[in-house]
Formats: sequence, structure tokens, C-alpha cells
Amino acid sequence: MKSGDASPDNGELLLNQSELQNVFEAAALPHYAIDASFRVLAANKAARDRSGRDRSGPEADPVGERCYFALYHRSQVCPYCPVLTEADSLEPDTRPAEKLIQWRNREREEKSLRLLFSYPAAGRIKILETLEDVTAQQQRAEETLRKENLASLGIMISGIAHELNNPLTGMGLNLQNLEANLSAMAPEEIQKRIAILRKDLHQASRIVSDILSFSKPGNLRLTTADIFDVIEKAQARTRRLYPVLTRQTQFSLEGERINFSFDAEKVERLLINLFRNSIQALDYAPGYVRVDVRSTRLYAHIVVEDNAGGIPPEQLKNIFKPFYSNSRDGRGSGLGLSICHSIVREHRGRMHVRSQSPRTRFYIMLPLQPGND
Repeated sequence: MKSGDASPDNGELLLNQSELQNVFEAAALPHYAIDASFRVLAANKAARDRSGRDRSGPEADPVGERCYFALYHRSQVCPYCPVLTEADSLEPDTRPAEKLIQWRNREREEKSLRLLFSYPAAGRIKILETLEDVTAQQQRAEETLRKENLASLGIMISGIAHELNNPLTGMGLNLQNLEANLSAMAPEEIQKRIAILRKDLHQASRIVSDILSFSKPGNLRLTTADIFDVIEKAQARTRRLYPVLTRQTQFSLEGERINFSFDAEKVERLLINLFRNSIQALDYAPGYVRVDVRSTRLYAHIVVEDNAGGIPPEQLKNIFKPFYSNSRDGRGSGLGLSICHSIVREHRGRMHVRSQSPRTRFYIMLPLQPGND
């Protein structure tokens, strides 16, 4: 554009002004100014470089060419063009709806350049268009995703190997001891060794079960139930499963009874995992596990609190990660809280934790109506 082609009086974009021209010319992405007849009125250096690469030349100026040819090497106007309805030169039968759909689908499949900006301008310039080559971006994103997946797979395999190694090592040592000393062992000693083997087998089975539960969450079986009843069952079952650990633990339940639709079996498992974490942290010492239930308009709120000493701040950010465990004696698979978090997410609920010595609180929100976020 020559100086004087545009002025503030006629409302045109003043690309000839030095400030705007410098910004336009220095832009990293190809920029085009296009008029109502689809001609390119101005193109910056990045656009000229791109045109030169497309035509095997050092630099080509697309100014004066039709934009659909200069930008996309087409012989006709793009059917989704913002100024399509302003073009008097287009015949009505060149833009039926089915052709628009065909062109759009072809664009999604074949086009390596995407329209980043296309917006109307006043006066002679009708649209400003910017193109960005997304092929390299897609390749980088795919490579990053592949590396992240490989890293996650490595962490998972390492965690599985570590967790299974403990019970398997114990079983191997016990079998060696039995094989070497079976003839000299008293019957009660043999029974003791078998009980240890059974315990290690149970631990390995639980680890595999936790891994399967975490990696393949099942479909929710929603039934209308009283959350109070489910919490009471979880407390009673925890006492049956861990009679020695819970001997000095006081369980309590307060709040309101709430009937709503949820997967009672999975929520019971969620609560047992939380109760187990609490009693293991208490480590046979006197303590309590309190549960409080309240409801709001959209959610049932469950708060599980213990006084087992709290969780250090540096560990709080990791406790929902798979295979992360802060157990002092190495018990557990490190999947319990990950499974809890997964169950809550399956219900489209929320879960978070707050801890300040000696108390820790887990906050669980379950939607009262299926589908609430």
C-alpha cells in the first residue's frame, strides 16, 4: 500500500504508518491483509518467506494475488471464508451446504496449516488472517505424550516389582527354611511357618487386587442407600479385619442420615481404606477415627478425621499418587489412597486432605444426583 491510500477519515487500517507497519512486518507468523474481492493487500516478511518456500524461491510476494491461491493453493474461494457472503462474484450454486461440509472435512484431514486469527477490519481491508504451521507442534506434543506414557509405565512397573518383592522374598526364605529343616521341626513350628506363608500370599494377592482395581475401575452400580449404614458397615468390617490394630481405637459417627444414589460397595471400600490408613498410623496406640456426615443442596459431605500424628506437608502433595507410601514398616501397596481418589472421581465427586499435627482430615464430596460435577 502506498502512502495516502488509507486515512483515518475513511476508516481504513493504516498499515502504512510506521508503527503499525513495523509491528506487522516483524510478526513471527505469516500475516495477510485481504480485501472483499479476496486479494492480498499486504503481507509481512514471514508470509513472503512462506510463499517463497512453497514456490521454491528465496522470497515471493503474494500481494495482489487471490488469498485462496496465495495461502492455500486453491482455484476457488474457501467455502468457510468470513467474507464469502460479501462476494458478488460467487455464483449461488458454488456454495451449497453439502459442498461446505465436504470442504471442511477435507480441511481437517489434509491441511497442515490452521487459521489462527481471522477477523473483520474496516474499510478496504476486510479481514486480517494469520497462519500457523501446527504439524511440528503436533509432532512435539505426540513425542512429549509418548515420553510421559513411558515414564508412567516405568514408575508403575517399578512400583509393582517393589511391592510384590517383599512378600515373595518372605515366601522364598520360609520355603528354604522348611525344606532344610522339615524333618527336625516340631509340628507347631511347621504350622507357624505355614501361617507366615499364608500371610505373605494374602499380602501378594491384595497387592494384585489393588493394582487391578486401580488400573481397571469397574462401572458404578448405583443404588439408593443410607450413607450412615455404609459407614457403620465399614467401621465394623475394619474391626473384624484388624482386631489387634483397632483394640485401642475409638470409632465414632455423627451427622445426618442421607439417602441418595451411589455405589455402596465401592464407597464402603473407600472408607475401609481410609480407616486402615488411620489405624496403621496409630500403630496400636490409643486414638480415634471420627466420621461426620452433612449435606448441602448438591452434595453429601463426609469428613474422616484421626489423631494419628498428622501428615508432613512435604508428603501431602504425594499421598494420592500410585505406589506412594509413607508407612514406617513398608506395609501396604501404596495404592489405597489412589483407589479412594479414583472411586470418588468415578462418582463425579471431589476429595482432598488437610493435616495439622496431630490431626488429619479427609474431605469427601459425593453428588446427591448422578451427573452433578
